[in-house]
Amino acid sequence: MKNDIDENKEKEVIQKAYHYNKFLVIWFIAVFIILVLRITKIITDSYLAWGFGLLIVIYAISLHVQNHKLKIKSIASILVYIFNILSGLSAFLIILANQAHNLLELEIGALLALLNFILQVLAAIFALLSARKLRKLYPDIIDNRRKKI
Repeated sequence: MKNDIDENKEKEVIQKAYHYNKFLVIWFIAVFIILVLRITKIITDSYLAWGFGLLIVIYAISLHVQNHKLKIKSIASILVYIFNILSGLSAFLIILANQAHNLLELEIGALLALLNFILQVLAAIFALLSARKLRKLYPDIIDNRRKKI
């Protein structure tokens, strides 16, 4: 009986890890779309982007936990942590540059923002690679989930 419960929990962890890795890319696309809409002034609410950014961090923590349970390296979630730290630093530099009218700080903040974009793309790629790895390691469990739905 206990063996069945452990096996079901393991299957559930594998399925969650697969879906978290797969859907992390959708979160990045949502934040990118919000960013484009803010640049074009269609959306003026900055809290919307901050909220989605916070959701990505929460999602990355969940992804990291599921991958850790399966003993898979979670490079995507580590990149999410790094680019969130850098995005806070770049926002701070851009705010300072606007107050002091300093172009050097503004350029550094813009370069950090560009680096954040590159890290987001890399995190999305690593998340998709992890999902692909899980699909290769456990094809029967992931395919059984699709048949049930």
